[in-house]
Amino acid sequence: MRLLIAAGEWFPDRASGYARLVTETTRRLAERGHEVTALVPRHDGRPPVTTEGSLTLRRQLRRGRLPVTFTDVIDTGRRARSLAASRFDLFVAHGPTNGFGLATSRLESPLVLVYHPSPAREARFVRTRLSLGRESLSTLALIPALALYERATVARADLIVPLSEYSRGLLVDDHPRAAAKVRRLSGGVDTAAFSPVDQGEARARLGVSSDRRLLVTVRRLEPRMGIEVLLRALRRLPDTIDLAVVGEGTLAGTLKRLTKELGLASRVRVVGLVSETELVDWYCAADLFVIPTIAYEGFGLVTVEALACGTPVVGTPVGATTELLAPLDPRLVASSSSEEALASAISEALALADPEFRARCRRYAHERFSWETVVDAWEEAFIEASRKDTLQSQGPG
Repeated sequence: MRLLIAAGEWFPDRASGYARLVTETTRRLAERGHEVTALVPRHDGRPPVTTEGSLTLRRQLRRGRLPVTFTDVIDTGRRARSLAASRFDLFVAHGPTNGFGLATSRLESPLVLVYHPSPAREARFVRTRLSLGRESLSTLALIPALALYERATVARADLIVPLSEYSRGLLVDDHPRAAAKVRRLSGGVDTAAFSPVDQGEARARLGVSSDRRLLVTVRRLEPRMGIEVLLRALRRLPDTIDLAVVGEGTLAGTLKRLTKELGLASRVRVVGLVSETELVDWYCAADLFVIPTIAYEGFGLVTVEALACGTPVVGTPVGATTELLAPLDPRLVASSSSEEALASAISEALALADPEFRARCRRYAHERFSWETVVDAWEEAFIEASRKDTLQSQGPG
């Protein structure tokens, strides 16, 4: 196949679950011999076009003062048209903004929409958490455009790929006529890169005490991620338990203030962004990894990364978290997203976290989510979608 894949992030230019999934699926399809062109954002200090085997990476989507909600639509369509002579068998868009650019490019290749959490839905949720001001008004202004992009891309797409049954449900609720075009595919994890290391050695490298229990969460510090709930849950737990928060976002300052207000300054470490090597150390240093999401967990890549490192994960029953954790052990899922329920689930999960259970977490992640297994289904789905164009051109047989 000849694939054009458009996305709003690329790893390691941007360290996020979305970027990792885009990069892993793209690179692994190229490794299987498919000719892949990836259209992703510009990055200072990196060349605009590079070639890695069967992958041509084009960092050509603008980043600047203008909202990417609009520039990515324009740039994706324009770049796709400029590459039209290459005649792609399939377009793949990771999200409706890039999807709208491809859908309105007037090019005829079949289109796959990878349905990450709906940007329009997330923007509506964020707006409910913002006080009236410039940020609230700017979010309000984006919602109609995001909703339009999603409707148009869903209508144009030949295949729509949610990453969980939860996301499938949201998609079909919003676009019931698209149900026949939906095929769920799982996210995955590089089980070679994310694998267990000695907990004591990891803690020594990170400067973490060896005689205290440690909770770790890796999140964008944004309203739907539930970090405030986790801090309040920590206050209900014994003072021998500490928390490390890895990540950055708009709530960083708010969370530091809340930590002081709750009297948790000595027990909470807000780490910020870390390298991939440090990330593995944080996963392995933890007695327990926590996913305190309060809205829209479309898959949960950090969940399977932590499990691949042999660290048990406890989470709120929000989004896809239950799908990931309940088959391993239902006790890893809190009864609700309240601070009381999360604190109770953390206490119970800490009691499970012995070496035998940690080994079980690793096996579970490797068997169900290793990319070597998961990408088979991605490749099969994309091949089937690319053949729709051939079948349509041949007409009824």
